[in-house]
Amino acid sequence: MNWFPLLPLAIMLALSAVLGRLPSRLHPSWSARLLATTGAMTAVAALGTGVFVAINYAATLAPSAAARVPEWALFGDDRPVPDALGVAAAVLSAAGLLVTARTAVRWSGELRAARARTGEPLDTDVPIAVAVPGRHGGVMVSRGLLRDLTPAELQVVFEHEASHLRHRHHRYLAAGILVAALLPPLRPLDGRLRLAVERWADEDAAEATGDRAAVARTLAKVALAQPRTSPAAAFAESGVVERVEALLGTPPAKNPVTGPLLFMGNGVVTGSLAAATLQLDHVIASFLLSLLAFR
Repeated sequence: MNWFPLLPLAIMLALSAVLGRLPSRLHPSWSARLLATTGAMTAVAALGTGVFVAINYAATLAPSAAARVPEWALFGDDRPVPDALGVAAAVLSAAGLLVTARTAVRWSGELRAARARTGEPLDTDVPIAVAVPGRHGGVMVSRGLLRDLTPAELQVVFEHEASHLRHRHHRYLAAGILVAALLPPLRPLDGRLRLAVERWADEDAAEATGDRAAVARTLAKVALAQPRTSPAAAFAESGVVERVEALLGTPPAKNPVTGPLLFMGNGVVTGSLAAATLQLDHVIASFLLSLLAFR
């Protein structure tokens, strides 16, 4: 086999690694879109490449059965897939599909449990506010939050959580969770994505209330009230300093031109690379040729 089928995945991994390490100068909304798209397409590319190599390795082991495999699913050369690469691809593909399934099941379970608890405040003194998406979702809050925050601070919190619900930020976070579970070295991208989503909601809350300093103070107050043993502690401590500093600084530009252009360009590039790993270009070409032959 030649190594060109692995090139799209290599490019996607490099792009994800770079985006996960470098801070973005875009508005948080566009940063979140770029990171989520790149993460999702990298996860697809990783699974697609593994399955594709595994299929070709199986064809190497059983050449007689390869005749029943669609032509577009094969490399197109007669050189066999090395045992080391083929076995690794098969094992990692199976593991990746298992991790994907387990992650989806766990995430769905947590979401159902959260929806079941949105009807009344959580019975805890820890200030907690969580956006729960879905028809039966809403904003899950704790008695401690309602008791300790002033009406103005509660408005900030609810504007922040409403932004999460309005923009369906859970879908962005799902992309980060998936890529981090499948490809642990890309966890920095998941961290950047989480920060971008929170910054996006912070900016929406600041715009809705008209007071960036009040949003920063509320964020700091809730974060400082989290005990180290609280399940919300990791969330509260993640990026709080950076978020507060951003809120106390100049509002970020909304990038009405550069944001959409970069997002569309990134979507075209990452989508094309992911399609290449799945051999979708060959599928489409085969389909068009069959149509022409039929006519």
